[in-house]
Amino acid sequence: MKKKLIILFFALAYCLTNVAQQDLLLSQQFFSRIAKNPAGTGNSEDIDLFLLGRMQWIGVDNAPRTFLLNGTTYFEKLKSGVGLSLSYDKIGAGHSTTNAKAVYAYHIDLNENYILSMGISAGANFGYFDPFANELRDEDEFGKNTFPQEKETKITPDFDLGFELTSLHWLFGLSSTHITNNTSTTFESGRHYYAYARGFFPLSGRWDIAPALVYMHRNKTNVMELSAMGFYNRLIWGGVTWRPDLYRAANPSMMVFTLGLEWDKYRFGYSYDLNPGSRNHLPSNTHEILLSVRFGKK
Repeated sequence: MKKKLIILFFALAYCLTNVAQQDLLLSQQFFSRIAKNPAGTGNSEDIDLFLLGRMQWIGVDNAPRTFLLNGTTYFEKLKSGVGLSLSYDKIGAGHSTTNAKAVYAYHIDLNENYILSMGISAGANFGYFDPFANELRDEDEFGKNTFPQEKETKITPDFDLGFELTSLHWLFGLSSTHITNNTSTTFESGRHYYAYARGFFPLSGRWDIAPALVYMHRNKTNVMELSAMGFYNRLIWGGVTWRPDLYRAANPSMMVFTLGLEWDKYRFGYSYDLNPGSRNHLPSNTHEILLSVRFGKK
């Protein structure tokens, strides 16, 4: 028998003004960061297309699904990076959000070793909720005012702001997403704050290591992510990510294992989430697949 999620939570949360909806930390998003920080452009003067799909809790009915498509390029003469970001989140039964934004970043050469990038993105968020797709488990809920009676959509403007400082061997970023939203609702996420740092250091002629730290804050929610990835000959990579339980430090919350391959202008990556924490009751079969390719502008 298939496991089922109790989707009644989403229907009841419809009437609240501060739903705990938040941005999802994607395990391989360091390869294309503009959905979380518009300053993360300028890696290549080619057109870089990045596609990522995340399937959570395979086998659970109405489990979340996330798809992200980014496209970026850089113009050296203008010291500017531009891009487009499109994401789709299926949050539960009859509940989804689609976000589309244009991205611009200006790069300043501080000196021969450091580059400061300042970015902004602007677009729209499309929220959708279908009460008829939900299965009520409590018969007393039928007919109550707390349960919406019609399909609803809401379109709202959405803006992000960010900064990124880079050198040959490391980068540091600060950003805020959904900067005009004070609170989260069923249709849109509230303001998020991000801080991250990543290094890239050679270990030998063929091996490199890339440690990283990511921190996200939204309202009363805090998420930290520690990771380390190893690259062989700039061709094959693999690594592990740990998302600790910040409220119970001795209780591991999430482990993510990643493998990838890069050849010429193509990149493929795969990650698998493991839930070792004692408070995690959902299955560990969450998968994330990355595909990206670069094209010359001419």
